[in-house]
Formats: sequence, C-alpha cells, structure tokens
Amino acid sequence: MTLRSLLIIAIMVPGVFIALFSRFFALQLYLWFALFRPQEWLWVDISQLRLSLVLGLILLVPALATGVLPNFTHPLSIGALLFLLSSLLAQAGAIDPVTGWFWLDYLVRLIVVCLLAVTLITTVRRFLGVLAVIALSFGFHSAKAGLASLLLGGVQFSDGLAGSFIDNNGYAMGCAMVMPMLVATGQNLPLLLGRLQERRWVTLPFYLAAALTAFTVVSLFSRAGFLALGAVVVMFVLLQRRRMKAIGLLGVAALLAFLFVPLPKGYTDRIETISTYEDIGEESALSRLHFWHVALNMAFDRPLGVGLRNFEAAYNRYDDSAGKFGSRRAVHNSHLQVLAETGFLGAAAYASLFCYSLVIGFRIRARSRSPVLSPLLSRFFFTSATALIVSMVAFVVGGTFISLALNDMTWLTFALVASLDRLSLQHLATTGTLADDATAVGGEIGNTANPVAAPQSLQPAARDFVWED
Repeated sequence: MTLRSLLIIAIMVPGVFIALFSRFFALQLYLWFALFRPQEWLWVDISQLRLSLVLGLILLVPALATGVLPNFTHPLSIGALLFLLSSLLAQAGAIDPVTGWFWLDYLVRLIVVCLLAVTLITTVRRFLGVLAVIALSFGFHSAKAGLASLLLGGVQFSDGLAGSFIDNNGYAMGCAMVMPMLVATGQNLPLLLGRLQERRWVTLPFYLAAALTAFTVVSLFSRAGFLALGAVVVMFVLLQRRRMKAIGLLGVAALLAFLFVPLPKGYTDRIETISTYEDIGEESALSRLHFWHVALNMAFDRPLGVGLRNFEAAYNRYDDSAGKFGSRRAVHNSHLQVLAETGFLGAAAYASLFCYSLVIGFRIRARSRSPVLSPLLSRFFFTSATALIVSMVAFVVGGTFISLALNDMTWLTFALVASLDRLSLQHLATTGTLADDATAVGGEIGNTANPVAAPQSLQPAARDFVWED
C-alpha cells in the first residue's frame, strides 16, 4: 500500500466518523473530496466505491433529520434556485434529454450543498475553515504542478484535473480563481489558528502556493487562463488599501520573475495570438467567434434554452458554416453557454448572481471600516471580500473563452459571499461587543456584559463542535 493510500485512509476513516456527529465537518469533508479528488490522485481505483455519493448522504441526510436545512432566504440563494428553475424549464425542450438530466442532477446536488453551506457557516472561524479547505484542496495540486514546472525549467502541461477542470483551459481557470483564496487564507491565519498568529512564517506557504499556482497557469498555455491571471493581478492590486505599496511589490515580483523564472518554450508566441489571430488565421480563435454566433442563434430560436450541456447536441442544427469548424462543437464561452442552454431566464439569474455578489463584496469591504470591529475582524472582512471579488472577476474574464458555467468553484464562491454577508451584518449588529479578539475568533454573538442576541437561524448549533472554541 502506497503512502498516498495511507494518507487518504488516515483522512477518510476518522473523517467519516466525525462527520456523522458534526454537520459542519461533514461539509468540510465533502468539499475536500470534491476539490482534492483523491480518487484521481491515488494509484488504486476507488471510483466504484462512490465515496462522493456516500459523503453527500452523510452530509445531507442527518442535516435534514436534525432540522438543519439549506438556506432559502438570502438573495443569492434565491438566485441559485431561479437558475435551477430555468434549467428545469430548459429540460422540457432539451435536444438531448439524457445529457440534460445528468447535468440537472449534478446542478441540484451542487446547489443543495452550497445552500447548506450558507446555513452551516455561522462563525468567522467556520468561514475560514471552509475557505481554507477549498483553497488547499485545489491549491495542493496547482502549487505542486507549478513547483514541478519551475524545477524542470519551464514545461507545458496539456491536461488538468478531473471533474470540472479536466483540460488545460479549465485547470488554468481554476488556478486563477483559487489564487486569491490562498492569499486570503494566509492573511487570516491569526483568526483560524489562534496562538500561531505570532509565527509569521506559518503564512508564507500560502503566499508561495499562490505564486506557484500562477506559474501553473503559465505552464498550461491557456489564453483564457492568461487573461484570468491578468484579471487577478490587476484587480487584487486595485482593491488594496495601500495601492502604491501593492504596485511596488508587484513590480519587484515581476522583475524577479523575469530574471529568474523560466518561461516554457513557445509561451510568448502562444499568448501573442490573442491579438494576432486574424492576421495569422488562427483557427482556434476564429472558430470561437462562430460558436458565439451559433449560441445567439440558439437563444433567439429557443428562448427557454436547449437544455443543460446540450449546446454540443444542438450545434449541428444551428451551424450555418456548412460544418467548417466540425460538428458537435462546444460554445467556448461560459456566459453564452448559460444563455443558449438555459435561455434568457437562466441568463438573467446567472448574471444577477454575479452582479449581486460583486455588490455585496464591495458592501462588506465598506462595512470592514466600522470602528466597532476589532482590527482582526476588520482585516478578515476586508481581505475575504477582496478575495471573493477577485476570484469572481477572474472567472468572468476567463470564462469568456471557455464553457465552464457549472464548475464547483464558482458556485461555492456564491455560497461564501452569502455567508460573509450574513456574518458581517451579524457582527455589526452587536455594536460594542466585539472588541475582544478572542470573542471574534470563537464566533460568539454577544457577551455577558452586553448580551445582544443574534437571530436563532444565525446561531451555531451546539452539536456542530468543529472549529468552535
């Protein structure tokens, strides 16, 4: 038995036992399995065990039995449900019903987990626990790939992870999206780890992982990933309070990278085709314009959509190029994918989720300046909101060139935004009771000196002991 197998067993066996008694830990275990994907990492085949289904049942069934229900009241929760409704309406006229039902099942499970996460993330430490699980589960693979490429003098990766990020473009997109989450986790380790806050070296691996993940994006030769990475860098710098300092640090980092980090051979030529594709007749880029045109034709012909992941099945019907770019092609645009597959209702719900999430993100940043918040809490709300904004912008930019609307990371980001919104309002509602950082870390709502109670739905359940003091 390999060390990898022993490691997974050491996580799964006690993890499943704890998950039976803690709904929150069950959520963390499920997210770890979904994003780390140990079934792809191991040398042995465990896919037939259907552990993802088992972990999902361990999360959902006891939660429902004990009255822990998914959140249906937050505006983002309502938006997710409207998107699900639009997908169901599109399924009624799906070109390929079998494919549509398969992805509807996937979407239902994804949304249920996200809405349950909004319910279960009731404290600052719980939020950071989920953020860390998401960032580290995906970031482990992306940082390892970046380190391997760096040590080998710059290489090209042609494949990605399994699941939503299976090819190089999807993997590059996931890498760009997880980078700000890695940084935010490192920035808020004092709240997550308590006494380790004085050991600054503990935060360095998170920043290093983000840097190595950026190099993985380069090594994947993805133009969509390159644009998403650029959006991450620009937005992250612009959203800093000390913007000039951030620009200076970025300049130093860029200089060091230019001097010491080897670019994979041919990468510059690949990126230049973003602007020269018409001059050189680069078919991959030219075909995308046609696919987007086909998506618009589909949407206007079928306003309710052709069904989830049915663009390929419907492509030949709407292809007016006489098969110039092949048959059953993908749309290569997440936003037009939603429009074509779920119709105008789905596109409206989808766009609303992003727009409202960005609005909430900036509101939370504004709330972080409240004088009633302790320095640690102020930093937490500011950096966490910034990370989620940057991650969403990365997807909006990079997703213009890849069909990845149903990826786990984006929908989990909506859940994190909703949870952070509720936490920020909850803490501001307890004016004057959060001066003590120890209280903030434990996630309690009030204290005995000024007992301001939060709504019952926001209070952590006594049985969910993980990440609680």
